[in-house]
Amino acid sequence: MSHHVTFNDLPQGGEKFEPARGGKLIGALGLVGLLGIAASLWFFFKSTDTFAYSWLFAVFFTFTFVVGGCFWILLHNASNSSWGVVVRRLWENQACMILALGIFASPLLCPQVQKPLYEWMNHHRAAAAHAAHADHPTTVKDALHHMSEENPHLHVLVSKYGYLNLDTWFSWYTRFALYFLVLWFIARYLRGKSLQQEQDGDIRHTVRSRQFSCIVLLPFALAVTFAAYDWLVGLDYTWFSTMWGVYIFAGCAWASMAVTMLVVVWLRSLGYMRKVVTDEHYHLMGKLLFAFTVFWAYVAFSQFFLIWYANVTEETRFYLTRNTEGWRWVSIFIVVGHFVAPFLLLLSQPQKKNPVMVGLVCLWVLFMHVVDIYWNVIPERGPSLGVGVWVPGAWVQDLAALCAVFGTMSFLYLRGLAKYSLYPWRDPRLVESVNVVN
Repeated sequence: MSHHVTFNDLPQGGEKFEPARGGKLIGALGLVGLLGIAASLWFFFKSTDTFAYSWLFAVFFTFTFVVGGCFWILLHNASNSSWGVVVRRLWENQACMILALGIFASPLLCPQVQKPLYEWMNHHRAAAAHAAHADHPTTVKDALHHMSEENPHLHVLVSKYGYLNLDTWFSWYTRFALYFLVLWFIARYLRGKSLQQEQDGDIRHTVRSRQFSCIVLLPFALAVTFAAYDWLVGLDYTWFSTMWGVYIFAGCAWASMAVTMLVVVWLRSLGYMRKVVTDEHYHLMGKLLFAFTVFWAYVAFSQFFLIWYANVTEETRFYLTRNTEGWRWVSIFIVVGHFVAPFLLLLSQPQKKNPVMVGLVCLWVLFMHVVDIYWNVIPERGPSLGVGVWVPGAWVQDLAALCAVFGTMSFLYLRGLAKYSLYPWRDPRLVESVNVVN
């Protein structure tokens, strides 16, 4: 239903969120986060090998939402879009969670956690030890090459040494820091321009944000792609996929849009944003959610088809593992739940404008995103630890890690909404956004 709103109809200073009004949900998330952290600490010391995979799964799952929020701001600015002004602050808040996530990701820097996750690091550390005790000066790469004479599989690591290494200027550790620095810089700059505009109302902040977004789109894409390769593809150093970066990006955009819609529905149920968000905004966000449902399916199928057609041993292992025993049913469920179900539910225009239906669909999207990331990470655990396809009881550790990271980050995110106005109230395109009709 269309309506016309002017600046005079909107409150000066925007709308400030009061955490007490959403206290039940925020408190529940905080409690879940604390319980998850406590359980995770216990599992960390009790069974680090199995828990390392749980923690990687939880951290990367949460990472996708931070990346998605950053992407939607960049796309909004680069395309000079106006309709998303009213929800842009929610994306800014998602993107600015990157430093908090960096704290949760820091255990991945510990050799004790890396040992069960990244086999290639163990080989590199062994090669470094050989190089240090060699009778004559030698490099880690040379020591690794010498080790490959007894273990032919290590020839792959020798050829990939320029990227998969721990001791050069562009090592895994350097890249790990760069990913967070790049995303933090992008989020901080764009949030800064948005807040400066609330002080002076100058349209030049909008122009500079657009210019900046166009420039950093490439560094953003590289950071996300390389992070996805380092943290997930690195679980099996012999595997590779040219579609992996796009596959992860599609999931990031898909899930973060679902979170945005859920938060909007929740805020409006509490009485916020009712003058600035209409069913037209639900429709627009629903169309983007539908678009990325199709895009993800296209990329996922393309990756599978290319690997199936090429039939290269190093590539096919990924799908063979995920089509063994119980994982086969998870793979089939992803095809139906990640694509078919949301595709059908989001086809209808009235359903995309219905807040109740939107909320239910977005909850399903989040659930399927959990399943997707879980399916990408956890099947590597059993073979790596030599205990078969499934590790009995490890799902409890997975749940604890998810509660610890995602629960705590959600708590901090919703609490952080109170810091500034829920929407950029002095953006010159705000009225156009409020009155959008599509």
